[in-house]
Amino acid sequence: MLKGLLAALLMLAGMCSATAADAPLDAGQLLQRQQAGQAPVLLDVRGADEYRDGHIAGALNIPVDQLASRAGVLGVPRDSEIVVYCVSGKRAAKAQETLSSLGYTHVRLLDGSLNTWRQRHLPLAH
Repeated sequence: MLKGLLAALLMLAGMCSATAADAPLDAGQLLQRQQAGQAPVLLDVRGADEYRDGHIAGALNIPVDQLASRAGVLGVPRDSEIVVYCVSGKRAAKAQETLSSLGYTHVRLLDGSLNTWRQRHLPLAH
């Protein structure tokens, strides 16, 4: 019983440190990393029409409702850093949960999602 409790506590401690490491990424930090050629995998989970109206350069588009069946399209190891965004962050949070349930271990949200990106007048691709 004690060994089981100890194992559970160690597992929880590991999950807490993973959560802290995967805090949302600031839009300015993402732009800097893109400019330095060190961008993470960037995933836009909005609909295709929304994506065509403007997206962050380099973003892959997989709508959130298709993510579970199309996650293999990402083509990256499950421990790769993936940053997810939508318009406000609601769909991105759902996508983060989906990717985590599929075994992706380093999934972050773009802080403020596309709303913040636009408010800061950062560049969009069309």
